[in-house]
Amino acid sequence: MIKKGSDKRANPKMKENILRQAINLFLHKGYRGTTIEDITDSVSITKGAFYWHFKSKDQLLQTIIEHYDTSFVDEFIKIIDSLTGSFLTKYKHYHKYITEFALNNRELCVGFMTLSAELAGSGSEIEQKINAIYLKHLIFLNNLIELGKKEGSISMELDADLTAHAIMAINNGALLEWYMHQNKINGQLFAKTYRDLILKGLLHRNLMKNERKDSPKATSSRPEVIRKSASSREVNGKKSDQMARVKLKQHK
Repeated sequence: MIKKGSDKRANPKMKENILRQAINLFLHKGYRGTTIEDITDSVSITKGAFYWHFKSKDQLLQTIIEHYDTSFVDEFIKIIDSLTGSFLTKYKHYHKYITEFALNNRELCVGFMTLSAELAGSGSEIEQKINAIYLKHLIFLNNLIELGKKEGSISMELDADLTAHAIMAINNGALLEWYMHQNKINGQLFAKTYRDLILKGLLHRNLMKNERKDSPKATSSRPEVIRKSASSREVNGKKSDQMARVKLKQHK
């Protein structure tokens, strides 16, 4: 560890250490709530050493965002696009990659989510970069869903854009749930469980459609059941009245 007051700028691990500590601080204190002094104290370096690597806190944040983009989003897009196979094959590889990456880079992934929320609506260049990364991810999922629709494994009626947004929301929510309860949740089993839930929702769309087609028949038969029930009540009612009159005559 480099002691505070020492500016050994040539240390190749220093920049990586600054980035790692900054991500943790942004995650727990927020980007706006974290000062450069917080970062230098956590790494035990001087401000001079910090500014040797980064011109500002904004540049540090931009480096983190770019690292997330290139090491995560660009990487899984490149890997999945290079695969041959069906929608199901590609989606399973995609899910495996993103969950394993999150398992090994949890602070980076959760930190990206919290930074996205904190900077939403700021109109900053960083927010525009974050939005561009999200859009790239959405387009990838959209194309993957369209592949499934062309194959016939996903219903043509399914809106690919909305489905891509839904999958993104589920991924983000699952990541946050696991991060908050990682001591109680088996990460691998959890990842497989919510993957299967997504796939069942997508791949069983046609079955749901068939059920909806059958539903009018069930509805059309319902009035007949009601009429039969009403007739039974009417017959039973008449029988009850007759029995009551017989008992009354006997009493008299």
